[in-house]
Amino acid sequence: MDNKGLPPIAVRSQRVQTVVGCGIPDKVPFIPTVGNFYATGYGITIEAAMKDLKLMLPVMDQYLPKYDPDLVYSPLFFPIKPMEFAGYKDARWPGAYHQLPPDTPYQYLDREYLHDDEYDVYLKDPSAFLMKRLLSQRFKAFEGLQYLDIPSLCTQAIYTLAPLAAPPVRQALENMLKTSDMVMESLQDAIALDMHIIEKGYPVFGALTVMQPFDDFADDVRGLLATTMDLLEDPEKVNEAVTRWGDVTIPAAVANAKRQHAQYAFIPLHGGMDSFMSPANYEKYYWPHLKRMIMAFVENGVTPVCVCEGFYNTRLEVLTDVPKGKVMYMFENVDLKRAKDILGGTACFGGGMPTQLLMQGSTRQAVEEQVKRCLDVCAPGGGFFMTNSISLDNVEHEFMEAWVEALDKYGKY
Repeated sequence: MDNKGLPPIAVRSQRVQTVVGCGIPDKVPFIPTVGNFYATGYGITIEAAMKDLKLMLPVMDQYLPKYDPDLVYSPLFFPIKPMEFAGYKDARWPGAYHQLPPDTPYQYLDREYLHDDEYDVYLKDPSAFLMKRLLSQRFKAFEGLQYLDIPSLCTQAIYTLAPLAAPPVRQALENMLKTSDMVMESLQDAIALDMHIIEKGYPVFGALTVMQPFDDFADDVRGLLATTMDLLEDPEKVNEAVTRWGDVTIPAAVANAKRQHAQYAFIPLHGGMDSFMSPANYEKYYWPHLKRMIMAFVENGVTPVCVCEGFYNTRLEVLTDVPKGKVMYMFENVDLKRAKDILGGTACFGGGMPTQLLMQGSTRQAVEEQVKRCLDVCAPGGGFFMTNSISLDNVEHEFMEAWVEALDKYGKY
């Protein structure tokens, strides 16, 4: 890998892209996925970060030169103000609204908006179901949407627009606009923060985060646990619903990537872990939707970063069904040697650092030994980057430093 004379951001990008192409870089790329550590590791509460993303600017000025990642996970904290204004019900966050301590991690709730016997109702008119059922129940401020009937507004008579003036409907629509203004304000801060990172010489990923259709439908409509159970009772109905969901969401995700000029699409995969469904169901009902999304991104010049949550040992052969040198896989828990043997030459992959080794109670020696053990297996021949198992939250600077030092010691080619 010849990077002489290149600016730092180009060196880091070339290093990562060499690995994406299953090649051998100058050293193993360091790509940690960071969560609340961006706040708690720098004396900022999670609540404060969710209220003011600008607090991350001085954090980046400390984090970047100290840890020198090759790809920076975008420091995004969901904004409290619009969630509280809209009465968002599907998550809990720190602060007085939920009476939770200021360093309580943000947490989604698994809720069912589509009930057991309602698949046919949903499939008959998904948009109406989502507006009148899901949005009106997920956000207290949007409850008036339940009274809105879109087809009745579409006749030639101008009088059919009168329902928009009904007080509950008008209030819901006004609240949606106010909420979107608050969200856009936060997104502007996020864009400025990413630009600050880029100006410092570091490429960014994670700003474009998307869900593959199965996980997206499960999380947003049916509920994750209910969807996995449905696979046992009526898998074809689930598959139809997920397919139609992907018909809309995949093109939208690609369009969003183009608007952002995103090079990477971060795709967390929590519904496909070994313990959630059988290998046969994974291959028939989960992978086709993921592959469809992967191919859509690849065909549009975007690198999918598939984050394989949980154990993923029974899926490795299936993951090879992608174009060579176009996809990144991150593993939380996998047999690294099997992953190397199976994926090597087809797709690059990352992992190797259990996040718990970076938490209080660990030792610098344990971290260094893990890095060496991992690289002895995964580094030869290239196509590997080092990352952590789950998001970095309550980790210690001492062990982060040990990780970087060990990777520098053992990760050069």
